[in-house]
Amino acid sequence: MSSAANKPPAGASATGGAGRRHTAGRAAAAERNQLVAELQAAISRAGQLQSVSTALGEAQTTAAVGEAVVALFEGLFAADFVTVMLLADDARTVRFLRLQAVPDQVARLMAEVPRTAPSATSDALRRREDVFHPTLAAYLSDYPHLEAATRALGVRALAHLPLVVAGRLLGLISISWRDERDFGPHERLLFRNVASQCALAIQRAELMEQKTEITSILQRAILPQTLPRFPGVRLAARYLPAEANAEVGGDWYDAFSGPDGALWLSVGDVGGHGVSAASGMAQLRSAVRATAFAGLGPAACLDVLDRLLTGTGDGQVASAVVARFDAGPGTMTWSSSGHMPPVHNRADDGTTLLDTVLGPLLGLDLGGRTEARFNFGPGDVLVLYTDGLVENRGEDLEVGLSRLLDAVAVRRDGPDPGDVADAALASSLAGVARQDDLCILVAVREPL
Repeated sequence: MSSAANKPPAGASATGGAGRRHTAGRAAAAERNQLVAELQAAISRAGQLQSVSTALGEAQTTAAVGEAVVALFEGLFAADFVTVMLLADDARTVRFLRLQAVPDQVARLMAEVPRTAPSATSDALRRREDVFHPTLAAYLSDYPHLEAATRALGVRALAHLPLVVAGRLLGLISISWRDERDFGPHERLLFRNVASQCALAIQRAELMEQKTEITSILQRAILPQTLPRFPGVRLAARYLPAEANAEVGGDWYDAFSGPDGALWLSVGDVGGHGVSAASGMAQLRSAVRATAFAGLGPAACLDVLDRLLTGTGDGQVASAVVARFDAGPGTMTWSSSGHMPPVHNRADDGTTLLDTVLGPLLGLDLGGRTEARFNFGPGDVLVLYTDGLVENRGEDLEVGLSRLLDAVAVRRDGPDPGDVADAALASSLAGVARQDDLCILVAVREPL
């Protein structure tokens, strides 16, 4: 047989090479497509995590975190049921931040299940590991005793994510869907990252709530529990914490009888929030009393407070107004350090702001404050307050002051100080979320 017979047909080598190149090209294209898909998935996960971080960062309380978690899983992952639970310190009892209502039939069926029966919740908490069930069959394979309740609820995929921070088990997120779900490796990783961010947000909110509670206890202990009885003058006070801030501020009010029988009134606001502001408020409030009993007048009292606050060296500033009423001549002597102007409602001559500039803020080491006097006659009303009563974000201060003047100007026969305080609060902040805490102190001179 000739050697020519063993040669491949003409063009066979070229065809085989082209086929191999085509196969290799398809493999390379497939690899590129896979890389593109993975990149797009990574970008999507990053965007989702960013939105999660933003939403959780705005939640300042554990209840708000719970609402944010539910909204995230419903919005990003189309979840049908989301429950957020926290463990108590004894790790035995739970507190639900968010527990969605279930049909009565489901509730009855769940009540029939023994508390000690296995569940995905108990397994996830015990193992501190995520538990995923992509199908109803997979879930019932692990927990057959829950079949009736699960079928009644109508879910077909479930995920249970423990909340762990620095080795501490905080609680668990339970998520359910009415449709089966793949729970691929990328999605499981995303769920774990989301759960970790949720745990951090809950821990931060818990710490903030604890700090707020401590500060609130401190502030309640510092503010007067009762106001003094003074002949011919009735008093009322109100304090309200901020709605939009988790921390307590440094607002204070006080009223007391001095050693010479005069009535002293003071209202002030230490800058900032938290324990530092509350402790600063306590020092200044006590210093007002000390200086009054030392025989100083309102202006000299505020000069002492200025030196006291400056001497702390922490850069804290405050505003305050101090007034002294001498019942003999019926004279109110007052001084102010950068504080909101008092409101004086005269029984026979209308309502005015006492906006005389008498001195700078406390804590700037600037003395030389002065005093002013006016007749506080029968039927007159004096209102001292902090800026939270009249200042609102995005609104001119004059608007808040005008509302306050209108509220105080409403005359009544023998005005009650509590009614005046409540009217001022209602009209000045009606329908507005308070950005700052506030206090108000009202003095009414009894009519003759």
